[in-house]
Amino acid sequence: MQEMINKGVKNMQGQEIISLINSKGAFISENSKANAELIAYVDCGTNKLFETSAKIEWEISEKLSLENIKRFKIYHLKVENLNENNFLLIDILEKDVKNALLENILKECEQNASVTVEEPNLGKFVLDKTTKSLYSRLKWLSEKEEIDVNLNINEDNRINTLKKVGAFFVTLEKIFKDKKDWDKKLKTYAVEHLAALATELRKNSKSLFKFLKVWKWYFVAKMKLTSLSVEPNAEIIATFNDRKLFLGHNIIIRANVDKNEIISATVENFNIEDYKKIEVNESNIEIKEDNKEE
Repeated sequence: MQEMINKGVKNMQGQEIISLINSKGAFISENSKANAELIAYVDCGTNKLFETSAKIEWEISEKLSLENIKRFKIYHLKVENLNENNFLLIDILEKDVKNALLENILKECEQNASVTVEEPNLGKFVLDKTTKSLYSRLKWLSEKEEIDVNLNINEDNRINTLKKVGAFFVTLEKIFKDKKDWDKKLKTYAVEHLAALATELRKNSKSLFKFLKVWKWYFVAKMKLTSLSVEPNAEIIATFNDRKLFLGHNIIIRANVDKNEIISATVENFNIEDYKKIEVNESNIEIKEDNKEE
């Protein structure tokens, strides 16, 4: 009985862990919560290493967004133990932590994923064997603006990767050759299909601006490309940070490069009906805009 009480007290107070994030980084799950999977973690209370596929989850907020957790980074976290290998993230206490145990594991991961493919016009890509994709960070519209690029080849060895990667590079080169046009095209399609949804969400806020529509120019200005995935058959998936248009839910746009057409624009794991039942705090919806015409 006393052990159960002590465990309950510990859960309420939270515990501290040093965690190594896996190759997926942070993402939104089907329950609309942010998630990140761990390669391993160290319990700060016992200094014991756990090499297990544990998971952390949290509610997206201004303090804890998807951008706060990056792939292959080591963090000092305050968490609550939900159940075996599942934690609720309370706070990020420190980023880029130095921990010899986790750094050694990270080196092993990097060695296992050391297959690289270089394309002269695009740069170096590293094969991630866990996701079976080639990964790189490339500049987008400016020198300061970088995005994650994934080539989803569905292979985990060098020979098969080299056989298939050519078609993916062709698709990616077409995008980067006209990236300003593609950026504009993707954003324009999104605003045409999703601006009304953003306006409907705003109507449920507590703000004085709740009856003001989300203007198209404002919607476009808020969108920021964070990642681009190249799929088979010249299809791409562009992920945009919504910057609070949809309370932290990413905007996902699918397109076919060869056909030069946009397929769809959706808000990741978002259901407007969930927000009609409650009033959204105005601090979660950024509404600093002038009353401009479209």
